Amino acid sequence: MTVALAEVFEGRLAALTRADQLIGSQGAQCARLVRMLEQELAAVARGPSRYSLEGPDIVLAPDCAYALSLLFHELATNAAHHGSLSNKEGHVEIFWHVEGDDLVLNWTEHGGPPVRRPTSPGFGSLLVAHAAVKLKGSASLLYLPSGLRCDLRVSLVAHWPRRRGAMFIETRPTPVRAM
Repeated sequence: MTVALAEVFEGRLAALTRADQLIGSQGAQCARLVRMLEQELAAVARGPSRYSLEGPDIVLAPDCAYALSLLFHELATNAAHHGSLSNKEGHVEIFWHVEGDDLVLNWTEHGGPPVRRPTSPGFGSLLVAHAAVKLKGSASLLYLPSGLRCDLRVSLVAHWPRRRGAMFIETRPTPVRAM
């Protein structure tokens, strides 16, 4: 394993560890969206003045928290290496709201170096798309002249099936029927 690949793997593992610590710190086995975003951005930004967060403080179930932690880690790492957090002037704005059972989030970068659409998708952009699909949603990455923008819509009530052997075991609670 190369040093660069090891660093990428360690970063993703650290993101999952941070999510796990957030989930474990809440008595109800959940994580708060604002705190998750703050942790991921603090890991790469040079202070809180480099980003702004605006939206309700949403409580995330563990399945959603783990998937979003990887997704936010990829966006934050990309911003730090290639985007608006890679220089001294750039800024990331994150706005979100809830529509029904969906989280609608916009990640917008400004003031970074010129953005170019990659010729082929990298693992990070595939991970962002895959995490969104797993949460019964979608993510679009827009390579704008002003910076990267990610428009995200995911279900806050989606559950990932758990694997045991070759079978999937659904983790949703079984509805109780009145008799």
